[in-house]
Amino acid sequence: MWLIGLYIVALLSLPVDIGLNVGGAVITPARLVLLFAVVLALLEWRFVLLNIGRLPKLVWVGWAAFLGAALITAIVSPSVASWARYVSIVGEGLVVFVLVCHAAGTPGGVRTLITVFAVTMVSVAAIVLLLAAMGQHYDYILSGLAGTEPAGVASPRYGLERQAGPFRAALYFAIGLTAASALLLPAIARGATRTRSLAIAAWLLLLVAVIFLTASRLAMTTIFLIPAAYFLVRGPRLIGTASLVAAFAVASGLTLLIPASPVIEESNSLRLSAISPALQAIAARPLFGWGLLNDMSVLSGILGTKNYVDDTYLSLAIETGLVGLGAFVLLAATIVAATLRDWSSARGLALAIALASLLGMAVFASFLQSTQGYAAFFVLAALAVAAAVRSDERGQPEAAT
Repeated sequence: MWLIGLYIVALLSLPVDIGLNVGGAVITPARLVLLFAVVLALLEWRFVLLNIGRLPKLVWVGWAAFLGAALITAIVSPSVASWARYVSIVGEGLVVFVLVCHAAGTPGGVRTLITVFAVTMVSVAAIVLLLAAMGQHYDYILSGLAGTEPAGVASPRYGLERQAGPFRAALYFAIGLTAASALLLPAIARGATRTRSLAIAAWLLLLVAVIFLTASRLAMTTIFLIPAAYFLVRGPRLIGTASLVAAFAVASGLTLLIPASPVIEESNSLRLSAISPALQAIAARPLFGWGLLNDMSVLSGILGTKNYVDDTYLSLAIETGLVGLGAFVLLAATIVAATLRDWSSARGLALAIALASLLGMAVFASFLQSTQGYAAFFVLAALAVAAAVRSDERGQPEAAT
């Protein structure tokens, strides 16, 4: 389990391009740790099979559909990039899901890995905030030490300088911070006095990071919608209602500011201009798409200028066709359905909301198309499914952290 915990830390704290370049593939610290975890899992394969054998069979149907559709796309539209992406989907999608489920199947595994995920994101947020206060960029410093190119500078918004942290875009960083905020809610609601105080402080730190580091309209609204959903279900409903009002106030306030911001108008324009060519691309190859990692080149070719669609589902439809998109939706649906068994527990509900927030925000960002994005999603998905299975086996939900 400690190797998977280390993998989560490396995945969420280091940019994906930092590592050894071997034949065009970057061997990042996270991938290196994952490789060790795979070797260890092979040595104890019987125990691994026992743990993952407890998972709902419907989840494996979803995985088979998604991997099968992506494989057909890679065969129909072959390229080095397409096959590399397929290997990555298997290696950092399926393998991560299996190994996290295995680690979470050990006593205390779910609690430990949830804590690692949340603490890593809170710690990264604190470091990035501290560096930003000194006029520095977290990713610039790490890229400088590794000798790699940092992510491009994001245009300021609302008078704030946006930062990507360990991710490749400020919006992706915001989505990671927001999803992590859901994992703190059980401790805020039912934790011991000291634990609750620390969880509240951590949640507020994530809120500050979302606002002042990313200035993401989507994340600033969602980070209030998450506790609204949680507390309206489990109580106290007064906090849930207050969070919902806060989300509405933030969304309304930002909407009023949009006309005064040329940067936001440009962002909206770029998003809207990509929709029509995206639909044209899908219509041209509706079944199996244009090939993995080809969405940007296809869109740019139609538009005659460089552009991309910032929507995970449209990107999947362009790359893998409607068959691939349907297969991914099926996989996501089977994972969400598996978590239904544990929604009555504090931890299960928090994990389900974290997954829902990622899937919802993916409509406005190609977060699940990035390595960190889909790997982080499958970490949370595996934890949610494993928590539900353990809850079933014990006959009652695990206690909240």
